[in-house]
Amino acid sequence: MINYNSKNWLEAIRHFRRSYVIRRTVRMVGLVGLFTTFLALLDWAFHHHPELVPLNLSIEIETSVFTLLGVFLSLLLVFRTNSAYDRWWEGRKQWGALINHTRGLAVLINGMTRKEDEVNRRFFARSISSYVLALSDHLRNNSNHDLILRYSDEQIDELRQLEHVPNKIVNDMWTRIETMYADGFIDGFQLTTLKPETQSFLDIQGACERIKATPIPFAHNFFIKLFILAYCFLVPFAMIPMVGFYSIPLSMFVAYALVGIEYISVEIEEPFGLDCNDLPTHNLALKIEKNVHEILAVELDRQENEQKEQYIVIS
Repeated sequence: MINYNSKNWLEAIRHFRRSYVIRRTVRMVGLVGLFTTFLALLDWAFHHHPELVPLNLSIEIETSVFTLLGVFLSLLLVFRTNSAYDRWWEGRKQWGALINHTRGLAVLINGMTRKEDEVNRRFFARSISSYVLALSDHLRNNSNHDLILRYSDEQIDELRQLEHVPNKIVNDMWTRIETMYADGFIDGFQLTTLKPETQSFLDIQGACERIKATPIPFAHNFFIKLFILAYCFLVPFAMIPMVGFYSIPLSMFVAYALVGIEYISVEIEEPFGLDCNDLPTHNLALKIEKNVHEILAVELDRQENEQKEQYIVIS
């Protein structure tokens, strides 16, 4: 994730050369530039070379065609960007809800257990922390079991055989709640109160998995890319007759704008990855871990600073 000051225009411009989108689009922009240069040289030869001038050939497409195509392209890009951002924002809302529900469960457990009941308090502090860390890794197709505090080395070996670690942790938490009810630590009303908070973990997890497992339809993705490429490689035919060699930087700028918007959409439509603008789910998990240990008055065992994700900071 990138931390930045949206009010600082000069700093944003200085960051231009380090932009992730720039690095990904520079190849396509370069291809458009080379293609435009070739057409510009060809057009110049048709108008200035003694042997080619009699052919009376010219490279030209009516500009009104691009006006019409530009309207359709702008509508497609708006739809594409909004669809991608909706996925990113929904992912952030789900993790915001997860923060609230983990705190809520920790507060309920804190109120229902005695201060001297260190076993159950430590169990839930570690289980909730383990769950959010495991969910972050699960959404990133990663399995860093060393971050899961709840389990011993033997149990970690067992977890490595599982495809879905978060499910296992939620299952263990609910099993412990049922055990507490059977042993008389909580009553039936408290059991009913804890169930929605525990169920919310699975609801949020399912919503995040739905976002991850349902990409933008391929037909739409393919069509918008093909449309952008066609537009970028046809623009020089309209610009060269009007501005000559100045069409080279202009065409490259058009390509940068259109291809850059598409790359931004591609990056944020999968919000749980490790790209620069993806959600910092691991840092959110660390925040939850710190909060629940503080609520339940359980000492945090490991060094928090060693586990943080790296941010790109634009001050």
